[in-house]
Amino acid sequence: MNRVCWARALTLPLTAALAGACYFGFGSAEAEAAGPQRGGGFDEGGYVYLTAPSFVLPFAEDDFIDLDPSFGYGFGGGYMFARGKLFKASVGGVLEHSVIFFDRYDFDEFGAHVIRFMPEARIGAGTNKVWGYGLFGAGVAGALWNWNADLGFLGDLRGRNSAPGFNVQVGGGVQGIVWNNLFIGGEVDLDFGLFFEGDDNDWANNADDDFGIYTVAFEVMIGWCF
Repeated sequence: MNRVCWARALTLPLTAALAGACYFGFGSAEAEAAGPQRGGGFDEGGYVYLTAPSFVLPFAEDDFIDLDPSFGYGFGGGYMFARGKLFKASVGGVLEHSVIFFDRYDFDEFGAHVIRFMPEARIGAGTNKVWGYGLFGAGVAGALWNWNADLGFLGDLRGRNSAPGFNVQVGGGVQGIVWNNLFIGGEVDLDFGLFFEGDDNDWANNADDDFGIYTVAFEVMIGWCF
């Protein structure tokens, strides 16, 4: 996937997220008139959550080594707005860590990590017990990798390096209350990461100063509403 396709792939979800935010945030007079929902569960208030080890499936790379399925985890929090009978939206932030496995190499030979910190928003509908939503997030990211392997024409590489970048995330999920204000949920998130290595930090002598890592994560989360 080149950078032109990468940009096109983000246009539709970004437009949909902004349209949804405008409609629900500014165009729903009924929800505003009803005031915030109170009473526990998914009502108006704060929340925190932890994603258990998630399954991370790479679906494309740009100027990077082929990747194998791996895992990740994260934690986040924010504030939920619950207006009217069904409308719900949340804004917050998340810190995520994904372990990267390279195709054809063991992790102790050539292993990498991707760390992401992103503001995020969820927009959807539901009751105080269960709700479904679409997800959009965007923020900074970093790729870190080390190597201790013979990579053929690249030579015997040993060392470690890093590359800063940014990440855009789109997806959706469902959450449900299981006890008191304790909830569990499931999400499917697509991450589009673009990283910049610079002229003096070219990990594989490629022609560009940047590379892309694109993955989809299947996550299970557990959290608490306040």
